[in-house]
Amino acid sequence: MRFLFLFIWLVLSCLTHAQEKRFLRKELSFTTENDAFLLKKKDAYYTNGFFVQYRFADTATVRKKVHAWEIGQMIFTPLSKKETIADIDRPYCGYLYARYSQTIASANDAILQWYGTLGVIGSASLAEKLQNEYHKLLGFLRFKGWEYQVRNAIGLDAGVSYAFTALSFNDIFKIVPITQANLGTTFTNTKIGAVLLAGSFEKNNSSIFFNTRVHNGRSVPQKKTEIFLYAYPSITYQTYNATLQGGLLHKGTGAVLADPKPFVLEQRYGIAYAKERISTKIELIYQSKETDRQTRSQVYGSLQIGYRMF
Repeated sequence: MRFLFLFIWLVLSCLTHAQEKRFLRKELSFTTENDAFLLKKKDAYYTNGFFVQYRFADTATVRKKVHAWEIGQMIFTPLSKKETIADIDRPYCGYLYARYSQTIASANDAILQWYGTLGVIGSASLAEKLQNEYHKLLGFLRFKGWEYQVRNAIGLDAGVSYAFTALSFNDIFKIVPITQANLGTTFTNTKIGAVLLAGSFEKNNSSIFFNTRVHNGRSVPQKKTEIFLYAYPSITYQTYNATLQGGLLHKGTGAVLADPKPFVLEQRYGIAYAKERISTKIELIYQSKETDRQTRSQVYGSLQIGYRMF
């Protein structure tokens, strides 16, 4: 009998220990961006973006490291739906890509991320077909100038970003400067900005804002719930933008192209919420003109929903 009780105790202890070892290491998230979220009658410039991300925490390293795979598509159009070349104030372009990234957290709560991207612009991005289909489904008017879209070109890009907490006040407010650089045949630019967060938030290495809430069993989120408001102003210096200028190595013929403005201002305002398995971010984004040909700046909305799992 003693042996039976000892055996049951050992089994229960092992099961309990195994349960304690389980942690939310993986996450699948979806992000959609569209100016239609703002209930606007105009559909223009960056008209739609859809992204699927799968990320997981590395259990082989002491320092927290998050691996991520992403597939995304972005669609750009002019303001006018007319077919004439004179009405194309921003080139028609689609961008379809796959990306791998690593996010590495340091001891001082800084975040270093690097990534590589393989993508394609032009009709091969399937942007025209997708936009025509959902415009037909929703009863929107069709853009008629896709014959002048940026021509097919393959893009290879790499980038790096760095963020750290510069100022924190009673764990209810902090300022996090962010610098970013991209180099490649699709985008070459540099970006600087700072995020201002207010509310209940985690450290940068476990926060929904940086998509680092997955954990490896060592760096576990300290709060069951994150909920905060944020503002993220930034400025980008554009050296090359293939969605405006066409492929760096091959532009083709017949497309209406444009030169980028050197500086683009962007302001993001959002609210973020995360608890256990579920997280979401809702953003309002304002962006100044990407090219002098644009009639006006643009405003659009973004929604991200994530689900974490063992």
